[in-house]
This record gives sequence, structure tokens and C-alpha cells, in this order.
Amino acid sequence: MPETFHSPQQVKVFILYLLEKVGYPLDYNDLATIIIRDGYVDYFDFVTYFHELLEDGHIKKISVPCDGAKDKPSEQKDENGVTGPDNSSDNDAQTKDLYEVSETGRMIAKGLADDLLIAAVREKSYISAMRHLSLEKRGAVVDHRIEMVGDGTYIFHCSIKDCDGMAFDLALRADSYLQVSRMRMNFEDKPDVVYRGIIALVTGNVNYLFEK
Repeated sequence: MPETFHSPQQVKVFILYLLEKVGYPLDYNDLATIIIRDGYVDYFDFVTYFHELLEDGHIKKISVPCDGAKDKPSEQKDENGVTGPDNSSDNDAQTKDLYEVSETGRMIAKGLADDLLIAAVREKSYISAMRHLSLEKRGAVVDHRIEMVGDGTYIFHCSIKDCDGMAFDLALRADSYLQVSRMRMNFEDKPDVVYRGIIALVTGNVNYLFEK
């Protein structure tokens, strides 16, 4: 298990460092995921210090059009039941909130990251973040559907297309609706992990699956 940061300064610099390194605005859920996924930052520390960085102007919020968005509640809760920033819009045109490093935040990240975050942590966390964001960054389209066949079994179809064309296309038989539902749920939740798992198995490079 990696050592969790306990210093508020370390946590704040870590948040600013990763957001600056990613290089494009993220929504709240993606930002939370890349910050806590490797265990360096506790989730509740992230919530606390993210809000402080936002209030201090080191992270800024931008609103962008959200095609086909529906009305959202005034508060956004994650899977832990913790309320995050409001991602709804008061305008008739639906928007979503994204977050990026401000100029002062960028200066802090560049000035303090080398002193407060060891090189191995910086490298590992950045690779892990980009792996999580890779499908979105490539503009990939993740698709899936369930087909019921005549003998009472099901076929789960899943695919990933990016700007270069079809990256992944798979059909799997399931013996029950429960099994096919689990396939769908896992693919919806972690398409990158499923994709990496297939690559690892067919190439024989199992390390690809477990690399951080």
C-alpha cells in the first residue's frame, strides 16, 4: 500500500500537479478518481482541499455545453454519498462544469511538486491518471448491447471505437441474465480495464494488465 499524504500542502500540490499535467479540464468525478485511485490521497482529504483550492482561485471552474443533458439536481453526490460541486446550470441551455488549473495554481504545481512529491509518485500517478482518461482523451466511443438468443442464453456485445477506427469488438455468451448483467455493469464501469485485460491475455504480456 502506498503511503497516504497527510500534509495539506502535499495534498493540494498533488491535486494541482495532476490537473496541470493532464492538460485539459476535467469534471469533478474524473478529477476525484485520478487523485484517489492510487491511494496517495484519502477521499475526504480530496474533497476538503479541492474546495479550498477552488475558493482560493488556484483551480477554476468553467461551464461548457452539455449536449442532450437533462435537468440535474442542485447537488452532485458520488458513490460514497459525499456531495461535490454543483454541476447544474441555471441557464436554459444545459451545461456541465469542468475544472482546470489557474495560472497561480500552475505556478504552485511547477514550483513545489519537485520538493513535495518524489519522482516515483509523480510518474506513477500521472501514468495511472492518463490510463483512466485515455478513452475519453482519444475521443473514444464505448458501446454495448445485450442480445437474447433462442435457447434462453444471452450474447453480450461490446466495442470501443476511437479516431483511428475500431479498437475493440467482442461478443461473449452468457448462460443467464444475471451473468450478462454483470458483464454489462463491469464494462460500463471500467471499459479501459476490460480493454487492457484482453490485450494482456492475447499478447501474453500480463504485466500490461497490472502496470500502474
